[in-house]
Amino acid sequence: AKLSYTNIGFALAPGEFALSTLRDIYSAALGHPVDATNLQRVPERRHVITRTGTTARSGRSGGRPAALYRFADARYRVTDEFAAL
Repeated sequence: AKLSYTNIGFALAPGEFALSTLRDIYSAALGHPVDATNLQRVPERRHVITRTGTTARSGRSGGRPAALYRFADARYRVTDEFAAL
């Protein structure tokens, strides 16, 4: 799936998003659960997403507010050339 080796997720995600939102988008598009740890590690390493420096508002359950991210590019690009071969 192109979601795994491109930044095409920018077309599906809001401008700023928590990783849980991105995980839900990718899981729905791929049709299977996505590991949250890899979802943060891999796109950050490939410079696909960057932290905005802000956090989401706490929900009713409290807890630590989630860090917000954005896509580094607003145009389509292949992030893993070897996977696209």
